Amino acid sequence: MKQLVFMAITGFLGTAGSFAFSPLYGIAVYYLYAVLRPQFIWDWVEFAGVPIKDVSWSFYVAVPTLVATGLWRLGLFSPSRVAAPPWYGNPGYTRTHYLFLMFTAWISLTYLTAVNQTHAWPFFLEYIKIFVMFICATFVLRTVQDLWVIYLVVVGATIYIGYEINMFYLSSGWLILSSKGYGGLDNNGAALMLAMAVPMCYFAWEAIHYWFRWGFLLVIPVLLHAILLSYSRGAMVSLVVSAIFVWFRARNKGFLTSVYVGLAILVLMMAGKEVRERFLSIGEHDIDASANARKVTWAIAIKMTNEKPIFGWGIRNSNLYTFDYGADIPGRSIHSQYLQTAADSGWVALALYLALLGSVFLGLRRTRRALRSYKDPQTDRVRSLASGVEAGLVLFCFGSIFLSLEHFEMPYILILLAVQLHAITRAVEARLAPPQPGWPAGRGAPRPSPNPPAPPGNEAQGFHPAVATP
Repeated sequence: MKQLVFMAITGFLGTAGSFAFSPLYGIAVYYLYAVLRPQFIWDWVEFAGVPIKDVSWSFYVAVPTLVATGLWRLGLFSPSRVAAPPWYGNPGYTRTHYLFLMFTAWISLTYLTAVNQTHAWPFFLEYIKIFVMFICATFVLRTVQDLWVIYLVVVGATIYIGYEINMFYLSSGWLILSSKGYGGLDNNGAALMLAMAVPMCYFAWEAIHYWFRWGFLLVIPVLLHAILLSYSRGAMVSLVVSAIFVWFRARNKGFLTSVYVGLAILVLMMAGKEVRERFLSIGEHDIDASANARKVTWAIAIKMTNEKPIFGWGIRNSNLYTFDYGADIPGRSIHSQYLQTAADSGWVALALYLALLGSVFLGLRRTRRALRSYKDPQTDRVRSLASGVEAGLVLFCFGSIFLSLEHFEMPYILILLAVQLHAITRAVEARLAPPQPGWPAGRGAPRPSPNPPAPPGNEAQGFHPAVATP
């Protein structure tokens, strides 16, 4: 019953809140459902004889959110929060926004050119959901506070998933991830989602200055144990790689080092014999069937892409033919996000995808550079937000070398946060440090309004990209 109450409350908050207050409420609830996937984790719950898994919860939140955003942007209606002064405008668009639109257009085109459109349709539909809500969110998320809402929603949903996975194991010995994955993701994809939340939890702890921030550190062992229960070597290695990155981004390196030592001891205690043997088998490439299967499918993907280099075989169509090219079983996935994209949508799609990711990291780099001269607490929170998003994406980019996760929503959410943070930071930078008269305004130079307003609050003492340009 409590699950239905939760869904009723959040569903009402997302739908009614989009019209009454701001479409941010709908965006937050939609992404909560996208990560949590309640229809999977609570598939046994029924209401009036209708299973919870048969209700399109995300759809019922997405439609009001899109309608409220459309009416607002067309000037036909303004929810109270966005109508109340001061009204902050859109922070503008960056190169990454346009690269995302180009990637969206190309993926859509490769559905039309797919060898088997019927097979491609359900996967294309998942792409449509991701793309539409991403574009909608770029209109809605205009302040750093908005970005923090989405960040904490994603972290909170992932923590709950980790809790449920541990409870299944402790109560009945059920290894849910290794037996059935999670919400359409296999054990590797689900473990990677949990792993992405680990550095995000650390930087949430670093950003928050109230007592409850320690909760973010205390749940990290819960996430780590859930990852161990998945038997996913890719997620484990990705965590080690991201841990190095997190150390360089952390403000308190001494404290983090002690945390690492404690977690290493804890992981050794939590990991059973099977987990240790699974992890140590990474180096046994010649006798590890999983590693050999990946090498074969990667070679197949390159061969297939070279045969159809522009449009590929169609969204998820390559899986229909990998067996004909020498895969071990029919329907074998490529097991690489990058080569799967290339085989399905051509080298052009892969180039756009890599350009998108590269632009995201470049935007985050420029965000950190803009914050470099400011040492106040609020700016430190922005740094932590940027670092948490960046660490999560670093982990995903490494882990997806070994996994096909085209419709994995979480990295797209982090890309959204990264691109909006860069746009907001750039807009505030233009307000606080406009170019001097006569300074040539090149493509990268900020362009303030002719009559820039005085910085509100105490922005003269710190860089506070909490708002966009009016």
